Amino acid sequence: MSKRLVLVVIWLAILVYPVLANEDVILDYALCVGLDQDGLPLERRDIFITEEEKILCWVFVSEVHKGDELRWEFQPPRGEVYESILIVEEDNRYVGATGELSLTIYRNTIPPGEWKVNFYLNGEKYLELPFTLLESNIGESETLEEAIQKTVVVIRKLGYEVLDLNVDDSNQAYLRMNMVAPTLDQRVWNQIGIGFESLKRVFPQSSWFLVQLILDNEYVLSFQVRAYDFDMWRKGNLNTDEFWKKKVHRYVYDLKNKEEIQDVSSFYLEKFEVIY
Repeated sequence: MSKRLVLVVIWLAILVYPVLANEDVILDYALCVGLDQDGLPLERRDIFITEEEKILCWVFVSEVHKGDELRWEFQPPRGEVYESILIVEEDNRYVGATGELSLTIYRNTIPPGEWKVNFYLNGEKYLELPFTLLESNIGESETLEEAIQKTVVVIRKLGYEVLDLNVDDSNQAYLRMNMVAPTLDQRVWNQIGIGFESLKRVFPQSSWFLVQLILDNEYVLSFQVRAYDFDMWRKGNLNTDEFWKKKVHRYVYDLKNKEEIQDVSSFYLEKFEVIY
């Protein structure tokens, strides 16, 4: 017996993006916790915690027709399957659509562990993605100190080494970690995004969030954002490019020379070969 969200249109938008040459039906896909203003995944990852609001399986399909059924089956390690279904209302090319597993609605029944989601188009299976759901009860903490400790434990389970987590006198919450990768790949963007999200969960009244990453004990890469702007991005009211380039302030500190690097853009270009 499955839990079914029948005829619920989670998200559907026409996009104009190049077709990947090695794909015919599913041009792109991602597991994520939300979509930005352009309907694209906020971040792509395969590990989540039970205190997140939802898990989305986003697919970018080459073509759909009126009456087509898009169905996602979220399969837990045990128990019932959770379904999300979309019936297409009109013919479209290059469509992004998402199936949703609501962790808020099913908070007390969804088990942690190893999950997978299958995507079907008109009954034919096109995609299978595994993901991990970790148990988290930070919200049940009786004190701030307990919430901080539980958050550190969860972040470490996500694969990040936490060095410090707290809030300063100016009402800025901060999280310091070792950088998970030496290059600016998806793992690093996930690390920063999860860092912001963790700060919001523990310090919801903070006006600013600061995530600092230590790179090879040589540099401190700081990413600072207003809580309001982060919330706007998470709610899909900002696109990702605008968020990272205009709303997130970047600073770099040279640990060896004990000085702040003034030309941050040149640092990112020389160190990571990216314009940021």
